[in-house]
Amino acid sequence: MDHATCEQFRRTLLSRRVFLLRHWRQARADWQGDDAAEEAASLLDSIDASGRRALARIQSSLVRIARGSYDECAACHADIDEQRLRAVPDTDRCGDCATEN
Repeated sequence: MDHATCEQFRRTLLSRRVFLLRHWRQARADWQGDDAAEEAASLLDSIDASGRRALARIQSSLVRIARGSYDECAACHADIDEQRLRAVPDTDRCGDCATEN
């Protein structure tokens, strides 16, 4: 994958990370002082868990870009198709390995 394409993916991933962090912070702020605090805490716990997983996938992808292995499948080491990366920029699996799990 050429440098310009990697840079495009890096910017996309950084934008997603910023969006998730802003969304996460706003969700927490929106529930402050609400009478439904217990329900909100439960909802935020699930959002937090999925948000943490999403942020971890994004961070892992950014590290792989820096290392030059962004388009390499973590399972079989084959190339990840660029179309798949465009659809799921934070994936670390090629299409074949993703369907196996």
